Amino acid sequence: MKRIFLSLIFCGVAMVQAQDVKHNYQQWYTYFGNMKLAPHWAIHFDAQARIRNGFSDKGQLLVRPGIQYVQNKKINYTLGYAYAPTYNDATGRWFPEHRLFEQFIYRDQEKHFDMHHRVRLEQRWVGQKNAHGDITTWKYGNRFRYFNRTYLPLGPKPRKGSYYLALQNEIFLNLWGNTINPKVFDQNRFLVAPGYQPTASLRLEAGYMNQFVQAASGDKSMNHILHLSVLHNFAW
Repeated sequence: MKRIFLSLIFCGVAMVQAQDVKHNYQQWYTYFGNMKLAPHWAIHFDAQARIRNGFSDKGQLLVRPGIQYVQNKKINYTLGYAYAPTYNDATGRWFPEHRLFEQFIYRDQEKHFDMHHRVRLEQRWVGQKNAHGDITTWKYGNRFRYFNRTYLPLGPKPRKGSYYLALQNEIFLNLWGNTINPKVFDQNRFLVAPGYQPTASLRLEAGYMNQFVQAASGDKSMNHILHLSVLHNFAW
């Protein structure tokens, strides 16, 4: 599993280095919550504010709730919805985006690390506006995402008051019938984040994310991101 994860990282880095890309700087502020409702059911919720080039520039907002079925300690499934409006600098307007998503998570927990694999399918609708700011049509796209996150404890074992290192990589691929972005490769995100676990149910992280994006036009950009996260699990 470690070899697979490292291979994904090295492939992503090699691909980025081979391209002529535009570099940008951002800050992402994120909250990920899971509320347990019953032994096999939970509600997932995450909210994010993604700010571009300074603290005042607009970027993207995201709110994503979902209902989760927990099969066991290693496997769970989620069905959900996301709203992700994005600000367009050229037009000076926010463009709405609605998503449905289905995902599967497998947790591989070993003595020296805790690895999560996530496969997510998205159905996306992005609104297109005219010069007056009215939505005239919607573009539709299907997208596949594979996410790998590994927790490496910085000590004997994870516990209350412990520190750890999170390594994460996620690749995005556009699928059939995609009028949002016809390019197969959409983006790749790599994150390295030191973390602190003050309680058994709460994690705090501050790290660096490298996001490589290929637009529908074929233009490529790399975002260097200060990534701040709160990860919270609690019961109803």
